[in-house]
Amino acid sequence: MKVCFDTSALVAALLQQHPHHSIAFPRLQAVKAGTEQGHLTTHGLAELFATLTALPLKPRLHSPDVAHLIQQSILPYFTLIPLSTDHYRDAIQLTVKQNLASGAIYDALHLIGARSAGCSILYTLNLRHFRSLAPGDSLIASP
Repeated sequence: MKVCFDTSALVAALLQQHPHHSIAFPRLQAVKAGTEQGHLTTHGLAELFATLTALPLKPRLHSPDVAHLIQQSILPYFTLIPLSTDHYRDAIQLTVKQNLASGAIYDALHLIGARSAGCSILYTLNLRHFRSLAPGDSLIASP
């Protein structure tokens, strides 16, 4: 089964100290074991790096360490979904259609990317945000 992860689900899966690690980590393990086919948008890859390097953790995660973590734990196991101009246009249209603004566009990019790749599930810890973009969409799920 093809599954896509948004940033919130991957951050939780990667960090043991995250409060939702216990629910997200098994999904990452399923991808690594090959029982699920993991996908991640190119936007999600950049957002993952930005989020992990900005978290107020003690000790702080430094950019070389985050790059290494992504190289070792994500890139070998996930298929990247490149986002095109059409994907960005569709994400803007979806955001406008739902009368949303600001950061909703970033969630729309994950959703549009997952749909375009034919994923069955988009794992997120931000269910409320995604459901405001696509009410009733069965693609959206908590890990």
